[in-house]
Amino acid sequence: MGKDLYEQFPAAREVFDEADEALGLNLSRLVLGGDPKDLVLTANAQPAIVAVSVAALRALESATGLAASAMYSFAMGHSVGEYSALIAAQAVSLADGLRLVRARGEAMQAAAAGLDYAMSACILRRAAIADVIADVERVQREIDDKSAGAAGGGACGANGDVVQVANVNSSSQIVLSGTRAAVDLALASLQQRRLAARAVNLPVSAPFHCRLMAPAKKALESQIRALAPIRGQSEWTMPVVANVTARPHGSPDEVQRLLIEQVDSPVLWLQSMQYLKTAHGISRWGAMGPGSVVGNLAGKEYATDIVRRLTDAAAIKSFATVLARQAQRGY
Repeated sequence: MGKDLYEQFPAAREVFDEADEALGLNLSRLVLGGDPKDLVLTANAQPAIVAVSVAALRALESATGLAASAMYSFAMGHSVGEYSALIAAQAVSLADGLRLVRARGEAMQAAAAGLDYAMSACILRRAAIADVIADVERVQREIDDKSAGAAGGGACGANGDVVQVANVNSSSQIVLSGTRAAVDLALASLQQRRLAARAVNLPVSAPFHCRLMAPAKKALESQIRALAPIRGQSEWTMPVVANVTARPHGSPDEVQRLLIEQVDSPVLWLQSMQYLKTAHGISRWGAMGPGSVVGNLAGKEYATDIVRRLTDAAAIKSFATVLARQAQRGY
């Protein structure tokens, strides 16, 4: 992951070097050639994803000779990618962003210890997102009522079964997160009511963006308060769309609050894309993170838009050539 960026772009290599120094561990060795079993642990995977994403952006800036803000009007990132977006917009430094992400990953990993959890991506049957969310919430209420009855009328315990919509990825895909039993119940209900066609279990190391992650919020909040990492808005180079609200962050205090809320709140990715599309007419998208997930989501949702997946050296060099040709032609 990111090996071609590291080998072909000194600017990308500097990102890995800074990541190693900021975290006090050899993240670059883990990313470029470590044991996959170690890399997929969320305490490692989250800073690795951010480091590779920022390395791709720095490689793009180096190849084009343009700052990110000269190529992009907005930044946004999916889940941990929101930190990459904030770094891209210079709302937070690379070092502080990676420290936050490392703390976030460690806290989430600790919160998941001992849980029988699952995350499943659901392909919808042209169902309204609101109907899907309502059905999942109905299943959760039934679980809570059953737990309360079994406990003699008391409230559902913190360790009870949980299912929530964790990601609204597109008009045809949502992700469920929670305990395995509750996720299975919700999937069965969605399929029985013909709201979902099929589901794919995701290989994750924690049940992200559901209330099982609430303990992780405290650790992240403590780190955010200690670092006070978010720069004043005058230093930001572009707006950053928040996962929790699907709207641009309004202030450093709001960034910090929403990053904390994001831990156990759904990622409103579809709503974020819709906001940029309807309010600002965005029709060209550049996906900078490792892999092709967010690029594919934009491409499927807006089939006539231009979506560039700038995740490897070849794609970045190709895009730099396109921009150079356009500059020569005066546009």
